[in-house]
Amino acid sequence: MNQRLLPYTPQRDVYRLLGVPSSATTDEISAACRRLSRTFHPDRNQSGRATEEMQVVNVVRQVMSDPEWRAIYDRERYRFHAAMARPSEVMLHAWPPIELRRTRRSPVARYLRAAFIGLRAVAVTLAPPRCRGCRTVVTNGDVFCAACGTPLLPGG
Repeated sequence: MNQRLLPYTPQRDVYRLLGVPSSATTDEISAACRRLSRTFHPDRNQSGRATEEMQVVNVVRQVMSDPEWRAIYDRERYRFHAAMARPSEVMLHAWPPIELRRTRRSPVARYLRAAFIGLRAVAVTLAPPRCRGCRTVVTNGDVFCAACGTPLLPGG
């Protein structure tokens, strides 16, 4: 290879340069290389970088037409993307581990919690109906809130 396509970087992605998917056939890649050749050939393109761009197109055509080199390129491309998807060592240790051990509550604490849950259920049942959107108290018999028009919550 005249120019280095490896190590892989997304800025030098051959498939992105050619505008074809990574599953493209050799014929599709050849057609894309011909299209780029017509664009960057120094006889047609008068810019100062036309020769450099044409050299890149020639290297890409050479790599993508050889099945062995293409397999190496695809493997390195896959490895790069797999490494980027994997969390780094720093990310793994950024947060402390979560403690999932539950402490055993005393019987008094359990009875107090149960009593609180029961009192809350009674309060919700006895409370007047409220609006689901604005939580204002609505008179009995109404189905929708007069303030915002949303349906009522049964019991509060």
